[in-house]
Amino acid sequence: MTSEQKIFWSVGTVVVLLVGVLMLSGTVEEKLAPEPVAAWIALQPEGSEVARTGRIEIAAGAGFMLHAVLEAKDWSGKKVYFTEADRLVIEGEEIPTERLRRWNRSEEPRILWFTVEGFSPFVAVEEAEGLGDFHFLEVFRSDWPRTWSIPGDLQPSAERQEVRDRATGLPRFGTQRFHVRIEIFDMKSSIKPKLRLRSLQATDLPEKVGDFATAIASLPGGLEVPSQVFGLSQIEVAPEAFAEVADRLADWSRQRLAFSRLMVVREMLDRAGLSYDDLEWIDVDLEDGPPWRPDEVEPGDFLRVGDRIAILVADRGAQGILDRADLSFDFIKGARVRPVDEIFVGKGLVEWARSSPTSNTPPD
Repeated sequence: MTSEQKIFWSVGTVVVLLVGVLMLSGTVEEKLAPEPVAAWIALQPEGSEVARTGRIEIAAGAGFMLHAVLEAKDWSGKKVYFTEADRLVIEGEEIPTERLRRWNRSEEPRILWFTVEGFSPFVAVEEAEGLGDFHFLEVFRSDWPRTWSIPGDLQPSAERQEVRDRATGLPRFGTQRFHVRIEIFDMKSSIKPKLRLRSLQATDLPEKVGDFATAIASLPGGLEVPSQVFGLSQIEVAPEAFAEVADRLADWSRQRLAFSRLMVVREMLDRAGLSYDDLEWIDVDLEDGPPWRPDEVEPGDFLRVGDRIAILVADRGAQGILDRADLSFDFIKGARVRPVDEIFVGKGLVEWARSSPTSNTPPD
């Protein structure tokens, strides 16, 4: 080996050692690693191979996954996405699989999950201006795993201490919105993150409702509309102020941001091609009510006493006959599932109306 060759190999060895030291120190990794720029949530319905941002609609009781997604730009300016989802669609565009990555960097990521809910389950608005005070909050779900992917949960935060399904036998349904924060910690410190990224947050509503991570689970048929409002805030406006806010409240209801009793009934009737005046109210004795069958009583029908209206859900009493033990949706200071006798406590007659265009058949 000539002296020139010895010098070349010596210099080469030193360069390799320096690069190795730099790599071990993290300097090169930090310089060349993709730079995080945004956080997303992708929802993956049970049975689907694709996780997507925005809104999903599923059947009541169906499962879904929440995937945190960290968008980053590499040294060439191309976008890459750190996530555990195998296939990803962001704002309607599927991301090529070669741009999806698992987190493999030295920094520690912490994934914090939130639901985004109205500031109160029930809001009474006395004046039209009061509707402007309605807002959303991010509720940290400390009981959820702090991992990149978790099972989706529709349960509202205020329901944590309740046993909603104790007697209903119904699958979980309703609407829920989600927020994620991805915090990146340097290996030298676990107290303060070096970077915090947030997905769409409470202050982005209602303007960005179409892009917000939202899961809507519905019961079938005539129960689709009322089942979707569970988990939302109920807003009831004083009669003298209603006309001024009716359009805005109807829009919020259609977008599943909040609801009122009137808007639920109105949307149900609109879908059935009916008006409230089309309903035929028939007096029913709950001791010997009409049969549960498609040509008589069925889920989605209405019960009324005075100005209080409930929506029939399921036969839970004497099988095949409408009675006091049957389940209904009730919308008094929040959406609830209750037996009929908890809604209408008197012993008088109850008025019943079909929610479908078929004419009511008076009970025998």
